[in-house]
Amino acid sequence: MPKRGLCSDDIMHEAMELVKEKGYENFSLRELAARLNVKPASLYNHVHGISEINVAVALKAADMLNRTLTDAIQGKPADEAFLDGTRAYRQFACENYELYKALIRMPTSDDENIVKAAFSSYEPLRKLIISYGAEKTATIHFLRSLRSVMHGFVELTHNGFMQRGNITSDETYEIIIHSFLNILKGLPKV
Repeated sequence: MPKRGLCSDDIMHEAMELVKEKGYENFSLRELAARLNVKPASLYNHVHGISEINVAVALKAADMLNRTLTDAIQGKPADEAFLDGTRAYRQFACENYELYKALIRMPTSDDENIVKAAFSSYEPLRKLIISYGAEKTATIHFLRSLRSVMHGFVELTHNGFMQRGNITSDETYEIIIHSFLNILKGLPKV
């Protein structure tokens, strides 16, 4: 029987906090139970194990990124929305790096619903890019290239690259997203 007062929202809140503090791959159910003031065995009344917590954290991260992108894009002209959306993606990934890591690993799951959730995280930006009316194959190549560059940029800056000299990583990112906007506008149309 679940402990009175302990609910899935409480468990998720503490799990998210632990991921942010300790890292996506560096926390345990024992630590989670301690934060919730319950015995580790008691958590099994609510979850089936650490993998269920990891999936729940990743799903929450996917929803957070989707909302972040939606807020950044909504109601803006296409070019401004593209720039603000790509900035929001980077900001979310940098400010929530451990949650972002959970999200990035989701497509490796065998669960089709988890994979769909991972891809839905990026959906607002994908729909915006499709609205430019480029040919389908060119759009797919563009989307893959953009995500690769944004993800690579997040990883490189997180690992200490692009920190030297008097040119900031922000300046470099702005050049990249403006270049990608130009590429997007020049893709062959349907």
